[in-house]
Amino acid sequence: MTLPRFRRVALLVLAALLSGRLASAQQLVPRLLLDEDFQDNRRNWPLGELGNARYELKHGEYSGEEYTHNNRQRVALIQVPLRADRDFDIEAEYRTNNVGTLAWGARDEYNMQLFGINPDKHVSICGWQRGTFFWGAPESTTARGISQKGWNTLRLERRGGRVRYFINGEQVAETAFAGLWGQGIGLETNRSSTARLRRLRVWQLEPAPPAAPAPVAAAPPAAPAPTETADAAEALATPLHAGQRLALRNVFFVQGKPELLGTSKPELARLATALNGQPALRIRLEGHTDNQGPEEKNQTLSEQRAEAIKAFLVKYGVAAARLQTAGYGSTRPVAANDSEPNRRRNRRVEFVVVE
Repeated sequence: MTLPRFRRVALLVLAALLSGRLASAQQLVPRLLLDEDFQDNRRNWPLGELGNARYELKHGEYSGEEYTHNNRQRVALIQVPLRADRDFDIEAEYRTNNVGTLAWGARDEYNMQLFGINPDKHVSICGWQRGTFFWGAPESTTARGISQKGWNTLRLERRGGRVRYFINGEQVAETAFAGLWGQGIGLETNRSSTARLRRLRVWQLEPAPPAAPAPVAAAPPAAPAPTETADAAEALATPLHAGQRLALRNVFFVQGKPELLGTSKPELARLATALNGQPALRIRLEGHTDNQGPEEKNQTLSEQRAEAIKAFLVKYGVAAARLQTAGYGSTRPVAANDSEPNRRRNRRVEFVVVE
């Protein structure tokens, strides 16, 4: 091979290697596929008798109880659009009085992967494939710090060809990724056991969206009047910019408490999408109340509500370091507190694009 040709080949190989490294270094961000608090049954979890097990949803948890002792699994599933070509995380709080597991990548009770804890603190990483039972990790695998009577946090992380398993933050096992036999997530129980789930969340890792192009230099828009704040609903459809102050008017809380109502999720999901699309932005969340009740309580409530929204955005992939919070109680009203409609306007959360 002549020297010039050798150089050309070497350059092509080098370019291919660099391209592969850049591709592998592409930033991935989690996209929340499922955030289940078991407060209602809008996702159609199986209820009542299923085989020889009974499933219930109440008090923010989902439970399955098998009422025979035949060591034959019973599994209740819902569909979650997991993809075998993407990494993902699954997390749930779990407890059992004997035997039960979190089922994932499942098509039915004959094709599913399982992760749970037995009462003797043995870790169950096993499953069924085409009706044949298998163990994915040694049956003697144990973990420290397991609560045998309380709740434990199960988490599994699929990264490429490996799956890592965690209980209460401690990695307890790692196995090869055997693929997905279905898109089911659910609860399995057997041996006359009661198994329970709560706070089930599933994320899929996806390439970060490209950064929004820099806006064309132009005169900044006029700031809204001090007593009127722009509505976030329209602004979130366009790129955000520093200095904007927007009101989250479609975000609602339990009366007198910092707990978000389910009707708040669409607006907050749009905000998370906008922030993930502009990863350089930093924002400050500001909570406000009306003047009803003690001022000290209103101040605390305004701070807690801003923190609740921050926690929601973090779950949707927004880095916590980008989010500031502040509470002002009833000190910054936008209307006189002389009627319920006006007090409703004062009970609000705003966000300010800091930079």
